[in-house]
Amino acid sequence: MKEFVSLLAIYKWSLPASTIMAGALCLIGAQWTAREKSSQIFVLGQGSSLGIVLGLVLNILMGTDFHWLSLAGGLGVGAITLALSDLMIQRKSDRNHIYLTLFVLFLSLTYLMTSLTPSLESHMAAAYFGDLAVMSDNAAIISMIAAIAFIVFMLSSWRALTQISFQLVNQSWIHRDWKNRIFDIGTLIITTLAIQSMGYLFTMGSLFIATSFASQRSRNLNSYTQRVLIISVLGCLLGFMISLLSTNLPTVPCVMLGQILVGMISYAKK
Repeated sequence: MKEFVSLLAIYKWSLPASTIMAGALCLIGAQWTAREKSSQIFVLGQGSSLGIVLGLVLNILMGTDFHWLSLAGGLGVGAITLALSDLMIQRKSDRNHIYLTLFVLFLSLTYLMTSLTPSLESHMAAAYFGDLAVMSDNAAIISMIAAIAFIVFMLSSWRALTQISFQLVNQSWIHRDWKNRIFDIGTLIITTLAIQSMGYLFTMGSLFIATSFASQRSRNLNSYTQRVLIISVLGCLLGFMISLLSTNLPTVPCVMLGQILVGMISYAKK
């Protein structure tokens, strides 16, 4: 027990940061799913990953270690990806195929840069599969603050954003709303921070696992919102705790399985 408590002290920032970030990501995923744009956010995530890798390459070439350079690269490429996909693709009936093509393109470019820069291989393993246990305190604190701020915005604007999602699906959204612009910018920032600090697997899983289970049993919007948060937050906490109890189990896969387990329990409970 003393060893477990000492581990919790070591991960005093990583644990709450990942748990709160999972809550922010599940709310984002719920809105993107409602807008029938799940494929687009996979492209956004891969675009941000490409930008992060580009920042790592620049750090290696310049012999520097600027953490902000990778973040800037992720935000820059992610912003371009989001803007182009919104302007050029959103009205096409075959947009999912185009999204998948862009996903493969970004993935190929990422792998190409990794192959040309052998020292990136270890970084890529962390970028995709992540390891919450080795996240730096500074990265955890920044991610946690950003996630808390975005959760407050999302919950306070939840009904308005849900109405916008309904209007977008039905192509009846006429009046542009500043809340939706903040939502798009926040999505870009939160997903990029999560990918950079916690890995692609953690980010994509936290976006959609809770939504997949909560949408089946929720009676209304409030019930749905509560379920996605419970599945994501409790699942992340459970998985993190299990990984701490065993030194052989990697953190992020445990977190994903924890969310799935809590989701299955939630699904079974009416």
